[in-house]
Amino acid sequence: MTIETAMISISEVTKASARIHGYAYRTPAYASFSEDSAWLKLECFQPTRSFKIRGAANKILSLPEDLVGNGVITASSGNHGLAVAYVASKLDIKATIVLPESVVPEKLAWIKALGARVILFGRQQDERTRKAAEIQKAEGYELIPPFNDLQIITGQATCGLEIMEDLPDIENVFAPIGGGGLISGVALAVKLQRPKGKVKVFGVQPEGSPSMYESFKKKEVSTIAESKSIADGLLVRRPGDITFEFVRRYVDDIVLVSDSEILSATRQLITQEHVLSEPSGAAAFAGLLKSRREGRTERSQKTAAIVSGGNISVDLLEKILADKTGK
Repeated sequence: MTIETAMISISEVTKASARIHGYAYRTPAYASFSEDSAWLKLECFQPTRSFKIRGAANKILSLPEDLVGNGVITASSGNHGLAVAYVASKLDIKATIVLPESVVPEKLAWIKALGARVILFGRQQDERTRKAAEIQKAEGYELIPPFNDLQIITGQATCGLEIMEDLPDIENVFAPIGGGGLISGVALAVKLQRPKGKVKVFGVQPEGSPSMYESFKKKEVSTIAESKSIADGLLVRRPGDITFEFVRRYVDDIVLVSDSEILSATRQLITQEHVLSEPSGAAAFAGLLKSRREGRTERSQKTAAIVSGGNISVDLLEKILADKTGK
């Protein structure tokens, strides 16, 4: 798919915002307590505690009723599956969620509580995707992709739309990258509303899972051998071909952060900002902090970081608060 056929207009994003109303919230952008000129876009305040509800709701609600009537299926590390299960529950349709064997227990419990059928399979996103495709073919469910889909990206773009409405003079925006759905939508919405060069969009990936970073630098979709990080929601060995095209066109740069930096940012969000974030959700803030330390962005520049999720495990939360994460 070329960027021309993958183009999404601001009008479509505005329609998506209206479509998902009642499923996804319009989240606040709060000024940081600990960082000058920094703002936190709190997607951890969504009903399922992550931005994923935007894309999942837009995708499912865009489909004809006869396609989703038999049920929906997806592959997820947790948050997208939770969003799909939530929307399916509200629409009273069946949902099957393929999750990693290492899924965060609290995410698993919540997905089950929403009435979804859960299948645990493998540890990597591509393994789960193949399994979901097998089930979809055999049982006839409608597949709801986690990131590599235009309706998913359009839904995630509503987050960028809100950032520009609330912070029209923003100079830098940081967003986490797993498969690239959020960064694609946010970058599109930001860049289409501001003249070229007036605002920069930075993606942030874990050092242990740099699939989009490698693709961005090589200027072609690339697969990494292993994807490993404390940020479980960002573990993708190969980004989407659609999301890569959006990143290639609209993202200014990608910052890699270590697990130590992610955990430090998670701790800072909890203890200094009083914002509960999971590691994946804190990655963008970690990227903001690193970029300021390295001089990539100025502390005086008005900068936003998307806190993309708050579904942290109780066990990890206790370790972070006790400073026993082994960083």
